[in-house]
Amino acid sequence: MNKKKITLIFIVILASLLLASCSSGLSGSSWPGIFTNGDTVYLANMAYVYAIRASDGSQIWRYPEKATKAMYYASPVLVDGQLIVGDYQKVLHSLNPTNGSENWRFEADGPWIASPLVTDGIIYAPNGDQNLYALDLNGNLLWQFTAEKALWSQPVGNGDTVYQASMDQFLYAIDMKNGTKKWETDLGGAVIYSPTLSDEGVIYLSTLAREVIAINSKNGDVLWRRQFEENLWSQPALYEDKVFVGDLSGNAYAISNADGTNIWTQTLTDPVTGKPTVTSDSVIFATENGSLFAMNFDGERLWSKTFEGKLYTGPIPMDDKLLVGVALGESPLKMINAASQDVWTFIPPK
Repeated sequence: MNKKKITLIFIVILASLLLASCSSGLSGSSWPGIFTNGDTVYLANMAYVYAIRASDGSQIWRYPEKATKAMYYASPVLVDGQLIVGDYQKVLHSLNPTNGSENWRFEADGPWIASPLVTDGIIYAPNGDQNLYALDLNGNLLWQFTAEKALWSQPVGNGDTVYQASMDQFLYAIDMKNGTKKWETDLGGAVIYSPTLSDEGVIYLSTLAREVIAINSKNGDVLWRRQFEENLWSQPALYEDKVFVGDLSGNAYAISNADGTNIWTQTLTDPVTGKPTVTSDSVIFATENGSLFAMNFDGERLWSKTFEGKLYTGPIPMDDKLLVGVALGESPLKMINAASQDVWTFIPPK
């Protein structure tokens, strides 16, 4: 494919996000955000947040009951009897996960594009207004950290430090207790998807400068960086000594976590987007044209499946099944089994 080709829907979505800081206009497109606790699937998509029975795909409730100007991009997060989800109209909501009623709301100056990180009773919520907000579970502001540009990616943390990538091309290490900056690293490119933090304390991220970078989480030192020929709209996924990532020309890669060198490459049909999904015996890549490709860890193809619509995130594992969020299709959410067979399809009631 042409190196400069980014599909129309992605352009529409990204253009609307870029305009968020200077306009109150809304995009007509969204991608599904999914969270599950095993019994219930919570879906944020377009104008609603849904609670769906994991057993059969039936709706339990939706919020709000009637559509408003708000739209949802970020996946909900369930914590301590609350469902935390941000909308594109500047409001972070806490919902009752049983019935969808609102507990509290926190308003910022920009859209909520990424999911918050919630750990040890603190919500770390990145916003398009350049701020990372730390809130308690009642929605009270504890501190905020300001970057130079919008925050589109979910932060990661290790218990005392939260790591936030920004559209200003920096990765920030921030003290979880008080919001002070510990260090910053110039990445040389903006970051759309969240960083990935390994158990060994290495941060892996992909940038719009066509690089995957490995960073020491203790001091921000760059351990290695791997340049690609094509654009990357993919969050790195980890398995043992491998880092999985895809590019917009349709290549799926396994690279070494030690130095970024190539282990294997598989050529798929269309742009690879989102974070690859690692299961017990496979890695699954999503492509923008609506296809999933499952491979074993040696790069051998196991199965593929195509959905009606677009895929901008990898599937979410749930026991031995997969939840697939589909944009611009008849259904925004499908469940399939490990052999790629359909289990159920969620059709939002009108």
